[in-house]
Amino acid sequence: MRVFWVAFLLFLLAPGLGLAELRADSVERDYQRAAQDFYRLYRPGPFRERADNFLKTIAKFEAIAADHPGHKHAPQALYNNGKLYHSLYKWSHNDRYLDQAIQAYRKLVISYPQEKIADDAQFEIGLIFEEYKDQPSQASVEYQKVIDLFPKGDFAPIARKKLEQLGPPTQDLRLAAPSPQPPANPPPVVPPPPASALRPGDLTQARYGGLSEKEEQQKKKKSLVANVEYWSNSDWSRLVINVADPVRFKYQVLKEDKAQGKGRRMYLDLDKSFLPRKFKDRIAAEDGLIKQARIAQFDKDTVRVVLDLASLDRIRVYPFESPDQYKIIVDILGSEAIADSPGPAAETAPATPVATAPAPALPAKNGPLNGTAPSKADVEATTLSRALGLKVSRVILDPGHGGRDPGAMAFGLKEKDLVLELALELRKILQQKNPEVEVMMTRETDKFIPLEARTAFANKNQGDIFVSIHLNAHRKSSVSGIETYYLNLTTDAYALSLAAKENQTSLKSIRHLQGLLHDLMTHSKIQESTQLAKLIQDGAVNQARSSNRIQLRSLGVKQAPFFVLLGARMPSILVEAGFITNKTENDLLRDPKYRKILALGIYQGLFSYMDRT
Repeated sequence: MRVFWVAFLLFLLAPGLGLAELRADSVERDYQRAAQDFYRLYRPGPFRERADNFLKTIAKFEAIAADHPGHKHAPQALYNNGKLYHSLYKWSHNDRYLDQAIQAYRKLVISYPQEKIADDAQFEIGLIFEEYKDQPSQASVEYQKVIDLFPKGDFAPIARKKLEQLGPPTQDLRLAAPSPQPPANPPPVVPPPPASALRPGDLTQARYGGLSEKEEQQKKKKSLVANVEYWSNSDWSRLVINVADPVRFKYQVLKEDKAQGKGRRMYLDLDKSFLPRKFKDRIAAEDGLIKQARIAQFDKDTVRVVLDLASLDRIRVYPFESPDQYKIIVDILGSEAIADSPGPAAETAPATPVATAPAPALPAKNGPLNGTAPSKADVEATTLSRALGLKVSRVILDPGHGGRDPGAMAFGLKEKDLVLELALELRKILQQKNPEVEVMMTRETDKFIPLEARTAFANKNQGDIFVSIHLNAHRKSSVSGIETYYLNLTTDAYALSLAAKENQTSLKSIRHLQGLLHDLMTHSKIQESTQLAKLIQDGAVNQARSSNRIQLRSLGVKQAPFFVLLGARMPSILVEAGFITNKTENDLLRDPKYRKILALGIYQGLFSYMDRT
């Protein structure tokens, strides 16, 4: 027993051990709990609907910053509180929350100027004065501080742009360095046809796709239906039928028959096709929009797919030919789908009632949070989650190629490896600077992902932004620069050729795809994608140029029929972050520091877009 007490006393008295370590572990636990609450406040659900949860989370972070200023999480705790106070202002319009947000950010800047997020905090102060306090002169002062205090920070180039718009703080302060000239304006957007062309009422008559009737007659052998894949949520579904060879197909939407207890259905027949033995006939059951999906050998020459749907507002059926398979893609939008409506999506109140337990009242003109069951007027009023203005809460990053598909290759480098590293770096930056935004990736390892599965992943997970990251290649090694694309029609031969390369198909197939685009893009967010593309293009080019390592060429914002963007229900772009076939850019791309520069530039474009929405 005596030996035990001696050992225990030595443990407590040992330098760097004992109570100090236990205390440090306790702070870490407290921070992680507060961080979990922080993330929950920016996710749909009842937790975010209660004002006291915001205030309690703020108190947890304040305790860490005040009681443990030397802890590694103290700076982030201050930054998180700035975000939380700002969110409370958006709901209550009470200026004291703005002042408290500024106070938290300013304390971070003064106490922790060496932290990577210090320039972020200083920039946020400028934004508050510019956009919420309507004090442009004070905003200029705060933006100038970003440049003076953090000349090499991520936000210095953005602060310079802000000063160009607002003007310098006073005449005797040095002016910000001029920013590079932006690229030429993107081509005019081609307006899509009326949405009625895609509604199910027009599909009650049978339609045909794929091979022409003549081509089908000339076909000598049946095509193997290899497999069927699907992705689904409550208001969107995608079904992909993989066939060994091109086929002719017919599809039709059947009217509801309530007397027979049959709801909305559609069938799709594949001519001159067959199923392998032991093919699973039931594809899906009770999954989102698809109540049930079945596939069977309808007759000796026809494979039939039948879909029983929970609801149906629009449907799109189109073929796509890849090097190893022929795909028939069925995109279904439910009757409650709103994400693809033209223009910015309206913010909606949560489907479930808000706070069911008493919560501290916040001064608000939009109606209080209370413990009673909400009336119809209360449900229709603006709630906390709606007023927070969180239009971008989930970003989908898509590193191109992967697995058996290496992408472009030159000088010993593979596109698939570099774009994965670039996407991982971008995710890291987003998670650090905007922890309230969830980042998801179509792949995190060297894995092959089909093109149609990438957009499906974004739709299924209800992303708010989709960014596909690639590297370019050209037969002329002198060609260099960055360019960013959004989905649209084009007559540009180079853009069509690049789309064929990225789509892994022929120019003939690309031209066929262009013929379908008018129908397929009816509800694509073309205008928003154009804006997103320009901001990301400017951010990446300006950041690379400001590094003083290269006079990078900006090839501008362009449009092309990239299959990976087709069917995306959110603003979506594809960035070609350089030419792997150019020796100078190849050498830069193999350097992790340069990849971080590019990632920062793409982030700045994303930040600018999120800030505007």
